[in-house]
Amino acid sequence: MSTRKEPTDLLEEELQELRHEQAALPSHNLKDEDFDDEDNADDDDDDHDYNEDGGHDDDYDDDGDDYDDDGDARNAGKAGRHNGWVPPGADNQGGDEDVFGTDLDEHFYIPRRLEDKCASLVEAVNDFHFAMLNDSQRNDFYRQALARQVKPGDVVLEIGTGSGLLAMLAASAGAKHVYTIEANRHLAALARKIIRANNLQDKITVINKLSTNVHVGHDFPERCDVLVSEILGTLLLGESALQFVADARRRLLKKDAAIIPRAGRQFISLVQSNELRQITSVQKWEGFDLHEFNALQDTVSLVFTKQYGFRFSSVKHDLLVAKQQVCDVDFTRDGPGSLGEEVIIPIVAEADGTVDAVLTYWEAYGDKDEQLVMSTEPEATKDNFARDMQWGQALQLVEDLDNEGDEPKPFVVSKGERIDLIVRFSEDSAVMQFALSRPQHAA
Repeated sequence: MSTRKEPTDLLEEELQELRHEQAALPSHNLKDEDFDDEDNADDDDDDHDYNEDGGHDDDYDDDGDDYDDDGDARNAGKAGRHNGWVPPGADNQGGDEDVFGTDLDEHFYIPRRLEDKCASLVEAVNDFHFAMLNDSQRNDFYRQALARQVKPGDVVLEIGTGSGLLAMLAASAGAKHVYTIEANRHLAALARKIIRANNLQDKITVINKLSTNVHVGHDFPERCDVLVSEILGTLLLGESALQFVADARRRLLKKDAAIIPRAGRQFISLVQSNELRQITSVQKWEGFDLHEFNALQDTVSLVFTKQYGFRFSSVKHDLLVAKQQVCDVDFTRDGPGSLGEEVIIPIVAEADGTVDAVLTYWEAYGDKDEQLVMSTEPEATKDNFARDMQWGQALQLVEDLDNEGDEPKPFVVSKGERIDLIVRFSEDSAVMQFALSRPQHAA
């Protein structure tokens, strides 16, 4: 075993590698005329940004900025607005970096390749990145979408490159050049190595920043023709996709830019499952009454199926409501807050039973006609182990809040009964909460 190096020594080695990589990248020779044009002018038409109250590009204005940020070099010191989710291990997020392995005993060995890495980055890569990259159907979804959208001469922008795979797919689809953004310096360096290993270094530039800190004329010479990103969570908007995409739309893209994915829908089902009950509640054992322990049951939070330790398709269950859309997202128009704070959706029970949980999943669409679909619905993922291990679904346990007491009461339904599904959205639309109510009790 080699002697452990200090993180500062490893950082210097990485900086030397980065300088070598940057020297090999194409020079863009930025001049004023490269970005002071109609695609980046300070005119009123470019101010189709969003406010915190939500809405579409054509009905919100920039109330909250004290500058006209069209994304150009003149505003390179000013970031786009972002208050939501940030990628694990993103650089310059404030506070001391949590270096991998610092929580281990001193005599525990850590490979040198991991000694200077952020703990949250290593955790994220091992939690879902490998599964994500091995989701062949996901990769093919993006390959097909890029093949349909990228035209000769197009400049493509990617948010969140990770391994660089989507950037390489964009370059292979015929893009003139690809600018790909990565918030973590270690991932950015790895992406450059992977891109160079695939002989695409002349067509792809990796930018190590958060996308909200990138500016036209400073980081690349012109607004882009296509945006591709995969910042979807177990909930469709769980990684603040609306914030990042709306910001890029406003500052970094041409007005008619193609966006991949173009749209998405969040769905739910109401499920009954004795197996789920066995790990989320208790009644009796050997004549001992334990039901009052259920006073601590969490019916507030959404829990990922992966956190429970199962694939939902492997759990025996009944669908009391098979599939219900709860929101429709257009990434070419919508911004944070577009979904509002709360919506009540009337639904009808399709079978008798007890609603144990709300099950969430989504579909994303790669084209205007919605023929190119990527889904996390359990039926669609049962033969895709990698997808269930990176996204899977989420569950929120249900109780009868119309009869709230010291412990949760079961929500029992009859076939044909009307129920109100209450959906609450966080301010940035990234998080959801659900509740069921009888119509006469709904607020």
